[in-house]
Amino acid sequence: MPIEMPAMPAAVAAALAKGLPKFAVAASPPSEKVAAALVPRPSIARSSRTIARSIEAALAEGAAAGVGAPVFVMGLDDLSQSKSPRQQKARLWAQLLPQGADGAHAMAEVDQRAGKLTAVSEGAEVRSLARRIGGLASEKGSRSAARQELSIIRVPALHLTALWLKGESAADDVVIPNDGPIAPLVPGKRYSLAQFQEVAKAMAVERIAKTGEEMGG
Repeated sequence: MPIEMPAMPAAVAAALAKGLPKFAVAASPPSEKVAAALVPRPSIARSSRTIARSIEAALAEGAAAGVGAPVFVMGLDDLSQSKSPRQQKARLWAQLLPQGADGAHAMAEVDQRAGKLTAVSEGAEVRSLARRIGGLASEKGSRSAARQELSIIRVPALHLTALWLKGESAADDVVIPNDGPIAPLVPGKRYSLAQFQEVAKAMAVERIAKTGEEMGG
């Protein structure tokens, strides 16, 4: 079956509609009949061309929503105790904004609990994530016969982000690590959820032990 891209929650759409215009200014004085077009603030355009162009594309009239997914944030304790992301609730939502004139995406992040846009980012991690999501979206069928929906797993303490193809049961789940210094996990490799948890647990235990040593424990 093809990978299902989750529908954007209404609260996320509202947060983006409210938050993204704060990154922009009116390109011209508004008229009584036509609303002024919005363009990125000069400070944003100077600091990040990708973010500026992606925000401009997102704010254009009739812009497509793009692809997004819920983000499940996990800590070292969660991983070391073999907790599954299936036991977590998605705290965040990551939304790839439309491609700008340079063909690159920026990514907006929404706190689902607060209903607030918290960040817009770009860079190598976002580019590789967009490339992997785009590849999944263009697949005519997945390698699994089971229904799978796109989610994201993030482990800030390990600088680890992974695509999670969430099936109807854990046995159907596939995890694909994104690029980054995440050895022994291999970027782009498909792991079962059980395999991913096993490797991630060892990584977490090692990081906790090193943190203890650094703290004098």
